[in-house]
Amino acid sequence: MRHTLSLLLLFIGIALQAQPDKVTLGAYCGDDHKSPTREIEKGLRAINMGDYPNAQVYIGAALRQNENDQHALYLRGELSIRTGRIQIAEASWKRLVQRCPGYKPELLFMIGTLAIEGGRPEEAKRYLEQWLAREDREYAYDKEAEAMFAEINIKQTFFNSPVPYDPKPARNVNTRWDEYLAALTPDRSALYFTRRSQKRNKYDGPAGTLRQVEEFSMAKALTTAGGFPKLEEGEALEYPFNAQYNEGGPSMTADNTFMAFTICERDDRTGEQFCDLYYTTFTYGVWNGIRKFPEGINTNKHWESQPSISPNGDVLYFTSDRPGGFGGLDIYRAYKLPDGEWGAPENLGPAVNTKKNEKSPFIHPDSESLYFASDGHPGMGGYDLFKIKAVRGSAGWDKPQNLGYPINTEKDEIGLMVTMDGQQAYFATNKINAANDWDIYYFDLYEAVQPEEVVLVKGQLKTADFVTDDEPKVVLKNSKTGQETTLAVNEENGSFTAVVKKEEANDVLLKVEAKKAAFSAAPLRLSPNIGQELARVEVELLHDELAAGASYPIPHILFETASDRLDAQSELLIAEFSEFLAATPSLRVEIQGHTDNVGDAGANLDLSQRRARRVAETIKTYGIDAGRISSRGYGETKPVASNETEVGRAQNRRTVFVVKSL
Repeated sequence: MRHTLSLLLLFIGIALQAQPDKVTLGAYCGDDHKSPTREIEKGLRAINMGDYPNAQVYIGAALRQNENDQHALYLRGELSIRTGRIQIAEASWKRLVQRCPGYKPELLFMIGTLAIEGGRPEEAKRYLEQWLAREDREYAYDKEAEAMFAEINIKQTFFNSPVPYDPKPARNVNTRWDEYLAALTPDRSALYFTRRSQKRNKYDGPAGTLRQVEEFSMAKALTTAGGFPKLEEGEALEYPFNAQYNEGGPSMTADNTFMAFTICERDDRTGEQFCDLYYTTFTYGVWNGIRKFPEGINTNKHWESQPSISPNGDVLYFTSDRPGGFGGLDIYRAYKLPDGEWGAPENLGPAVNTKKNEKSPFIHPDSESLYFASDGHPGMGGYDLFKIKAVRGSAGWDKPQNLGYPINTEKDEIGLMVTMDGQQAYFATNKINAANDWDIYYFDLYEAVQPEEVVLVKGQLKTADFVTDDEPKVVLKNSKTGQETTLAVNEENGSFTAVVKKEEANDVLLKVEAKKAAFSAAPLRLSPNIGQELARVEVELLHDELAAGASYPIPHILFETASDRLDAQSELLIAEFSEFLAATPSLRVEIQGHTDNVGDAGANLDLSQRRARRVAETIKTYGIDAGRISSRGYGETKPVASNETEVGRAQNRRTVFVVKSL
């Protein structure tokens, strides 16, 4: 919480955007009948007329006659507040209340407020306690005083319990110029940022005048293992960037093919500056034209900026000062609809937004950990950084968590982002190395404010020959919740990317959907990770058309060695296959089992029959009519690869379904 000057001015009757209220003198201590001198009367009149130069002359003359004159000390404080000399105002009022605490009781409150602004919590506490002890105080401000006491106590708690924090500069990418507004791609392959430098117009020659330029830039990662990568210096992006607009503050999807960012433009007629949200897509090795997000996300004559896109590209978070919010700047989010359009934005509500300002949202790839800056939630002062978690199964949020001191200070902290593995955070600041001004830094994020662990899924959609089907979709499905997300498939190479929470990975599968498509799906099977490395899974799906008599593999059905016992992911896959059959009621299939040639041929034949029968019987438990399902085992008699290698033997151990009728 920040008690800004506007709050102080409220208590002394001065509004920044309106004519100040009339100043009146207080009750003089020591002589109830002491009359103001002519200089005091003239000074009071000049202040109320807004004639501050003459007011200073008259008040100065009064103080030369009596440097402890209470009226003169009070008026000097009033004049100093109005002319921006806060330290003189504070010093004048301190002298006054030392001699006459009851001159105007609200002065005790205002001095306490100034002490908080100046970072002196203990001093503020003393003055506020004196104010609360007075029976002639303005009781309507007690609640604000209690809030300031809470702020003082919070600060002291933070100071007494510092959190781990050791920021390190992003080597190479930091130069003698300014670097800021940085966004690391989710896979840590590149850093996008703004660099402010000085350049000559290339048409002016070497003697041309240097001019300051801001360029949207990108630095490739030299290493991508663990946390924040080592980067090259980077260079300005080519078209469509840096051509017409000032782009900045980017956010990327996990596949690095969709970028949301901010463009700010100034109205030449009014001089006002407005920001809106834009996006571009990456196909065939280039970024395409810049496009504006639709009306609703952007508004007319209001500020929309600082986007953060979810890893799968289906949720957009951003900052806006549009009407109807809780304060000045609020954080909103919009969902992408099944038809690809964006729905109406929704305010994140009072758990996130306050009557002051919230901005710089960053939604972690776990899709539930939101990091943001606020000057409305209790904290160290100015803008503090917070983390808040979405309440699962609802649109609500938990209580925001201040990241603590010294990550947060009494100054402004804005624009934190967190790596996909959750181990490190990064930001830009000009406070660590003042000589180099704005640079990008990163630090290890302590465990209590880390996001949930996630799994990075990299997939490939292959298409069989002679497919005439509609454009296929790759769908990520949480089998426990039923939630489905359509993933973007690269039209050039069929690749796709998704991010899922690690704790939910065992309930998730990916599948192909198209009008004539055969069943193709894959659960997520995690391999044990070494150390703190990000979990990664590679998946391959096939888009093929159903045809009578054709055989289609279900490669992700696995059994225990020499057994027909299914693992949990195989059960998940069979349940999805049963839904596929239920959606195509005329389809009849035969489940076929195959083995490699390791061991006795007769035993392998029996094993393949038992495995095929187990799959068929499991399908029936999901309500599929027994007349539509049959099973058969072939043992090692129909290999599809050489049994001389482990890879070949793994391919021969398979389950397939054959279409008996459509």
